[in-house]
Amino acid sequence: MYITTKSSLPFPFVVSLYLCHRLYCKKQLTSIHILNVTCKMSSSKQTRKVTIVGASGNIGAPILSALLAAGHKTSVLTRPSSTTTTTYPQSVTVHVGDYNDEAFATAALRGQDVLVLVPAHSAVAIQTPLIRAAAAAGVPYVLPCEFGSDPAHEKLNAELDLMRAKAPYRALIEDLGVGSWIGVVNNPWVEFSMRHGLYGIDLRERVAMLYDGGDVKATLTSFARVGESLAALFALSDEELARHKNSFVYLSSFRVSQRDLLASAMRVAGDEDWSVTSVSTDEVLRKARGPEADRWARLMALYAAIFKDGYGGDYSAKVVDLGLEDEELDEVMKKLVDEADGKSTYLG
Repeated sequence: MYITTKSSLPFPFVVSLYLCHRLYCKKQLTSIHILNVTCKMSSSKQTRKVTIVGASGNIGAPILSALLAAGHKTSVLTRPSSTTTTTYPQSVTVHVGDYNDEAFATAALRGQDVLVLVPAHSAVAIQTPLIRAAAAAGVPYVLPCEFGSDPAHEKLNAELDLMRAKAPYRALIEDLGVGSWIGVVNNPWVEFSMRHGLYGIDLRERVAMLYDGGDVKATLTSFARVGESLAALFALSDEELARHKNSFVYLSSFRVSQRDLLASAMRVAGDEDWSVTSVSTDEVLRKARGPEADRWARLMALYAAIFKDGYGGDYSAKVVDLGLEDEELDEVMKKLVDEADGKSTYLG
């Protein structure tokens, strides 16, 4: 077995996390915390009108916070059936209606510069009517629900076939011929992955499982850094932003290995009494290819590939320069360790 069995996360729940780059929107947050974002922009910095679908989720909330902090005029689309208890700031325009109602969605999106789609996993199909409405409203940019590993890395996608479900939404935007898509690449989020031991580091049980010894580095991104990066991206001049039409933007908090993550956890926890084992990435990928492979095996293959040489986990050479400094690994880890130890509630 190549995963720790000591995790407190129920197995049925973990299995449902396959292709987790589409799942983080599920958790509803009860408040929006405005981030203090400091970044170095070009002299042509500007603000844009941005609409978010899924603004109360784990992805959407930090995006909304960062956009507001950067001065972007932000709106939210939500459905009458939404169960969120989020209270949005007064500066946020909230449109409530049926996403399949083209008249409603088109009217809500008219005059907007960007549509950001971060729906819940169970609602990813609503991207289709919203993309059509964005075209009808003349929205120049649409960010479909990408937010995962590198869709342009041939070896990774040949191994895991991760992007088949996402490609049709990008194709639809291009076929409609009105706006352009921008795909966000961030690898599975730091907070989510560390909370559930998916990087191989179990903070609660002090157990580590290292792929091929744990020395291969990968580019990792936090929830907050995604928000900060999009706020900076949307502040670019028209000419600068246009360079990203129908292409992927690569985001990063830091470039680290599993051993870097483990060392950080030990430092901030003040605890070096960990159980550490190693597993072969080739073996993990082999199991995921088998006819009896389940979603859990394929999910673990994704994480193994991230920390395997030649599989695109380290895309640091592609990271877009938005003037943001790397996050401090120990600062992020401290919040996660405190949360795991029950000392705080870290929303990420």
